Amino acid sequence: MSIYDEIGVPRVINAAGSMTYLGGSLIAPEVLEAMHSAAGSFVFIEDLLAWASKEIAALTGADAGLVTTGTTGGLVLATAACLTGMDRQRMRQLPATDGKNEVVMQKQHRISFDHAVRVAGGQIVEVGSTESTQTADLERAINKNTAAILHVVLDPKPAVPLAQVVEIARAHGVPVIVDAAAELPPVSNLHAFLETGADLVVFSGGKAICGPNDTGILCGRGGLIEAATAQAFPNPGLGRALKVSKEQIVGLVYALRRFAKIDFDAELRRWHEVAQRMSDGLQGLHCAQAEVAIATNGARPTIIPRVRVVVDAEKLGKTFDQIDKELERGQPAMAIGMQPRRHELWLSPQHLQEGEELVAAERLRQVLTP
Repeated sequence: MSIYDEIGVPRVINAAGSMTYLGGSLIAPEVLEAMHSAAGSFVFIEDLLAWASKEIAALTGADAGLVTTGTTGGLVLATAACLTGMDRQRMRQLPATDGKNEVVMQKQHRISFDHAVRVAGGQIVEVGSTESTQTADLERAINKNTAAILHVVLDPKPAVPLAQVVEIARAHGVPVIVDAAAELPPVSNLHAFLETGADLVVFSGGKAICGPNDTGILCGRGGLIEAATAQAFPNPGLGRALKVSKEQIVGLVYALRRFAKIDFDAELRRWHEVAQRMSDGLQGLHCAQAEVAIATNGARPTIIPRVRVVVDAEKLGKTFDQIDKELERGQPAMAIGMQPRRHELWLSPQHLQEGEELVAAERLRQVLTP
């Protein structure tokens, strides 16, 4: 019996992907074993963070790294590092700032999580428009008060690409922070953004890496990681509240080691097979058409093949909200991706356990049958 059966909380078939609201991902047994072992002793947290920094550096190609409380915690500490450097007086004043406190962002890159910049004391300077951003827009925004440029990996076509952002930033001596929260897989992305010239990169630890859901990775230039670490737990200051336990630190590093060794060509083949079985189970519906596809505009771009289901809600006689509620509160409970404006449902094979793809297809078929 699962602990969730014991406490009366329904377990969910996760056909949505690595979603925080579902707990991120499942932790591998060997990672859980390492976390259990870490719970059995006391250590100096600074020693453990130094070990984790070396491990992260070796696996990402960065100078150094830091385990954070998810990517939002990583963005807070990355911003703080760019605002203060190793100036202890400025550290003590955060989030109060003056002078060099502006963080430039392309308008297409604005996301609900960028409030992390303001939490640290940064002031977001938005450039461009929802339609496009030009290099000249970035150039005009940079001045003596610019502390950093925050580049979110969303791949909107009219945005200025990272390579050009780096070129502009370096010409002005401004660091570039990259939010790559969900940009794994492929494994090569552990190196790609740093190799392009980013100074700091943030990854989620609880998505494809399959570490604890409340962890993240901040990696990059040594001096900036030093400044971020100086403001993180166990030290006092802005990052004290962003505490990560010794068990989570060990779990994240062991999960990262495991992730770096995975044969993702084999994983992609397996995901495609799982997605195809779901698609096959959804054929012949009167109100919907299913196919295996790679999400582009309708859902978050990814290399993971998923099932795209186009629904005629009028023929079905149900709204997308009703479909969602029936899946979430049905037996078994199930979570999928939804794009109502595009009339699409998306099913991800990434975190489905063996045989769950057949259950997921049958469950959705029931809901999509008038």
